[in-house]
Amino acid sequence: MAFSLLSCQKELSFENSSPGNNNPAALLGTWKFIELKVAVESGSTFDNYGVPGRMVATYTATTQNNRGVLTVTTDKMKTTDLGYTLTAEVKMVTYLGGNPVDQPLYEQLDFEMPPSSASSNYQQAGSDSLYFPNGSIFDIPDTNGQQPPGPSDPAGARFTINGDTLVIKSAVNRSTIIKQGNDELEVTQKVNAAATFLKQ
Repeated sequence: MAFSLLSCQKELSFENSSPGNNNPAALLGTWKFIELKVAVESGSTFDNYGVPGRMVATYTATTQNNRGVLTVTTDKMKTTDLGYTLTAEVKMVTYLGGNPVDQPLYEQLDFEMPPSSASSNYQQAGSDSLYFPNGSIFDIPDTNGQQPPGPSDPAGARFTINGDTLVIKSAVNRSTIIKQGNDELEVTQKVNAAATFLKQ
């Protein structure tokens, strides 16, 4: 259950949650999916006649039409029929030599995650930290509305339980080098996410 954080121009973050009940036993059970808040940034480098350039696209959103449940056992987290819709305005900025070129461009992102199920092993490290060796069971669209290809990398997360509400936060960076002719370009994706669940 890994989410991802990326910060290229500035750090993307959520407010810290107040301390709650992080007893390992309190995490076990069935939780209804309430919402997912995300801050996503994608970037790609390019060369413009010897001048380094970078294109950066960002959006923030809170999912709607949320459904599904999360079941937590001592070593596994499983989602069942989890789905949502996401609507956001994507901001795109092009930089040359570190300076923005022209005005930002904006595009509308409308994404639907059809109900699906997945599972991931996890380990609890400390009173509020989780480690997912097999990566995320949540799919978050990139700024182009597509899900990132390939398996998720191992990731960590933090959780807080306040009463009957569970919040899991995670921050992950992805970076890939691709070749275009003789040039090597870096493509990055960063996502900061907070998922909220209600005890059943």
